[in-house]
Amino acid sequence: MTRYVSSSSNHLKQVVSKGYLPIKNDYKGKNSKTSESFLIMGLDNTIERKLGTTRTDSLMVVTINHKTKKITFCSLPRDSFVKIDADKYHGMQRVEVAYTYDGPTASVNTVQKLLNIPIDHYYVFNFLSFVKIIDAIGGVDINVKHDFVGVTKDGSGGIVFKKGKQHVNGLKALSYARERHSDNDIMRGYRQQEIIQAVEKKLKSPQTITKIPGIVDAIDHNIQTNINSNELDKLIKNAPEYANYKKQRITFDWRTFSNQGRSMIELYPDSISNVSHQLRVSLGLSNADYRDKAQYQFHTNGNYLFQSDYTVQDKFDEDSESTSINGNNYVGINGNTKTGPLPTTKTKNGFVTK
Repeated sequence: MTRYVSSSSNHLKQVVSKGYLPIKNDYKGKNSKTSESFLIMGLDNTIERKLGTTRTDSLMVVTINHKTKKITFCSLPRDSFVKIDADKYHGMQRVEVAYTYDGPTASVNTVQKLLNIPIDHYYVFNFLSFVKIIDAIGGVDINVKHDFVGVTKDGSGGIVFKKGKQHVNGLKALSYARERHSDNDIMRGYRQQEIIQAVEKKLKSPQTITKIPGIVDAIDHNIQTNINSNELDKLIKNAPEYANYKKQRITFDWRTFSNQGRSMIELYPDSISNVSHQLRVSLGLSNADYRDKAQYQFHTNGNYLFQSDYTVQDKFDEDSESTSINGNNYVGINGNTKTGPLPTTKTKNGFVTK
């Protein structure tokens, strides 16, 4: 068994070295010695899809506090209208394109400044690695909340989901994680978090050791990360322990709006502040206060017509919205009424190597 683990570890080091890409991290605050944070990004492009550009189809902040034994998940809607921090562009645009401008460096620094937290590690995967990892561990169990028809890996056709608990393979898990048309982006984020926790549960099994080679093969040429091979090896070995950690979900209050003909998501400023606080507490960087008590429920400050609107507004609703002018311009924060052009970056397999 020792020889078996050693062989898998050597293979992992070789694979990770291919996708290892350190970044320039601009965070100036302090870091915690008892916790760590991750930005997990899923790309919408692969060699098979051959899209004209590549963006982050999903973004999730995950914090692990080893002292409190707690893992916190926070999904960022991909259309969130935020200030991009990239060498090529500094201005407002959908968060999904930060990666397109300047790769993982821009995504990490954009999220750090938005949420006022350090991002210690990032991990970028494409659709192919997601499917292969799920298949390598023998699929995962999910609990579908309602019937819907999801998209296939290349966006065509349809995959039928029926309400209830079920076991799914990689392709169906990907469709489940990408679904947002049957409800909203908040629930989409929850589905992605559910998949991650389902993977954790499978890794907790004693049989996981025999599946490590398959997991390593799944990420070969399909990842990008600043996590070195020793750190990743440690994460995999500690996965059974992490599965026993308490879990926390954090989400935003927001609404959709139209800006220059494109759909955007406005994350309410006071909601961003609340999420930032919770993430900083999860990392041990801020002290808990009244907002962290079990009975506390956050509500945006009431200066908006809709406290948390998860549907695209029609023209009448947009015209009535307190944070828009004639349904076209976003005026939540001064200077946010214009966006830069959506960037186009062609890649071989979806990864921007900057």
